[in-house]
Amino acid sequence: MNPTSVLQLLQGPFNFLRQDAEEIRRLMPDLQKALPAPRPIFLEDESATPLQGFPVLLSEGLEALRAALRQYLQAEEIVQVAMARRDSSVDRKAYNTAWDRYRLLLSRAIENATTSSYGRQYPAIFWLHHSLDVARLLKETPKRILRLDLEIGRRQGDAIKYRVYDRFLDRVLSTTYEVVQKVAGATEEVEEELFPRLLTRMRDNVLIFTEDYIGRDLAELASYFTGSLRIDGRDLRQRLEELARWHADQLASDRDLHGMIVHLLGADPRRDARELLNRPGYVSFLATRKGYNASKLPPPPLVQVWESLLIKLKEFELLHGLRRALVSVELRDEVRMTCRDLRSTAGGEVRLSSATRPLDFMEAWVVDPRVERFGMIYDISDFSQTLSVLHRGGNESQDEAFRRMFRFQRRINRLAHGHRAKLEKYLGDGAFYSSREAVNLLACALQLQKYYEEAVQEGLPFDRGMRIALNYGSYRMIPMGGGGPEAGERYEFFGPGLVELSRLTTGKATQEIDEVKTMLITQGYPEATVHRFFSPLAHKNVDVVDKQEESRRFYAYINRNGTLHNNGLVATGSYVTELERQLGACRLRRGCDGDRSYVVLDVEHGGEIHTAGLRKLGWAHLKGLEKLAVYEIVNGDTLDPRSIVDQVGDSLSLAVEREFTSNRTSRTAW
Repeated sequence: MNPTSVLQLLQGPFNFLRQDAEEIRRLMPDLQKALPAPRPIFLEDESATPLQGFPVLLSEGLEALRAALRQYLQAEEIVQVAMARRDSSVDRKAYNTAWDRYRLLLSRAIENATTSSYGRQYPAIFWLHHSLDVARLLKETPKRILRLDLEIGRRQGDAIKYRVYDRFLDRVLSTTYEVVQKVAGATEEVEEELFPRLLTRMRDNVLIFTEDYIGRDLAELASYFTGSLRIDGRDLRQRLEELARWHADQLASDRDLHGMIVHLLGADPRRDARELLNRPGYVSFLATRKGYNASKLPPPPLVQVWESLLIKLKEFELLHGLRRALVSVELRDEVRMTCRDLRSTAGGEVRLSSATRPLDFMEAWVVDPRVERFGMIYDISDFSQTLSVLHRGGNESQDEAFRRMFRFQRRINRLAHGHRAKLEKYLGDGAFYSSREAVNLLACALQLQKYYEEAVQEGLPFDRGMRIALNYGSYRMIPMGGGGPEAGERYEFFGPGLVELSRLTTGKATQEIDEVKTMLITQGYPEATVHRFFSPLAHKNVDVVDKQEESRRFYAYINRNGTLHNNGLVATGSYVTELERQLGACRLRRGCDGDRSYVVLDVEHGGEIHTAGLRKLGWAHLKGLEKLAVYEIVNGDTLDPRSIVDQVGDSLSLAVEREFTSNRTSRTAW
């Protein structure tokens, strides 16, 4: 994440941090590696602009971690008070139990975030979230000490707060190192690369873990001045206020100072008088000027305290601005997700789309990689064979073919984008698209066939057909790192859903016999002997071609061996089920193309009506998969218009199944 992106994400108010990219870069030179990039938070209305932030699921496990943190810190406070009383009767067993419970949950969260990150900065997001919980608890430590022991609370409450903080931080860092060492050993990664850089920055700034807001007058830091710096915070604040008044007078009366600010710092002395005091080194410069009265204004030791504190204040506001971008996501009715609206000052509750994937640090994957998606693959038939023929014609014909293919693919990409389908990957002579809408994807597939026909007519040499497959299935999203933090997040789909689509476009059936034959031949057995040995089995499973089916421009059928021949558009049963659900009640008709009968329906997209014919082909045997119900989809314009009649009272699935049963019965009787 670059400084400009950080500024766009940060949420104020800012009393010390300048809204300037250079200041962000000076504060955190390694911010691209240390700070996480915001994630999209999609609203229920997915057409609306998504929020940007860090969605974190308020799971039972996360609530348990918060409760364990609270119990441990309170136990630590009790021990520190007992030590101040010189009381040895404190219950150490309860203290150790509280720590062990918190340590186990914390270790689990750190390990999950580390092993699931793959460059996505999960550990950084976790520490942004968890540090805020710690700060809100430690902020109230002096008040809890007062309730435990009034006298000790008055005299040592602030000091005990920072002793608790030191003890907490020491134990947490030790636990984090142990987890990182364990993960590094298991994953063969470098420990230094796995340890979160952001936690290192937080460790060096005591304010991050102890405060959740700091005002311009520093009133919230009274405990910090007394308990950590051991100085009179009230005196420092008064001197800083006096410095602001003296500085304003100097700007009005000292022309040299006025000119230096204008020309060297590029600031407006009238408008930026208070902001100038928040620039590192500026107060140190003022302390050297004539007229600076160290008896009323901060003396040299306090000037150094201020300069050091100023850096901490800026870092605090930078990281706390990121913490304000944390969005707590709640799960309602085990399905619906809600969060507060970051764009609204009222912080009203908004519903989220299922496309939003909140982080749950108490689960192994943090973000579940499984997704349910509609998928579409297209594949050019006999691409390699056509290319080999073009190669013999010379480089010029081959280059022209590739140019036409490139233009065709660009046209398909624009088509898919218009139908809200996302290009996931190119597959040589085809591509894979995903979508969350069955109807739009069907309209896209039908239009894709028309685009192919037009491209062939315009001279596309790959004219032997095109295979398209649609499904609704389970996919996994694997993060693809390696490009560095500036490359952003990139994911690849893999899993059974993609395998299913691939088999539907290739029609690849189980070929164990062929694989064994190939293995034996490569091992040196005579080829003729191997073929002769397996010929009885091969004869039983001969691949049957239906010439009548293949006489069509686009066709799909299952032969008697259960092999799918696809040179058209097919879909799975799960896709048809989801299509029916999204369509709802719709007009269904029946149409024919020769002896093939289809259920005809209309799908609308962008004001354009697409007519589709749907028929069940049967159950296909595809390599590596269980028997799969396959449906053929054709352009309704190719059906005999005289054969189209209305159907009444059936759902889509029932109508398709009835036609399939009727056709099978007719073939059996024949």
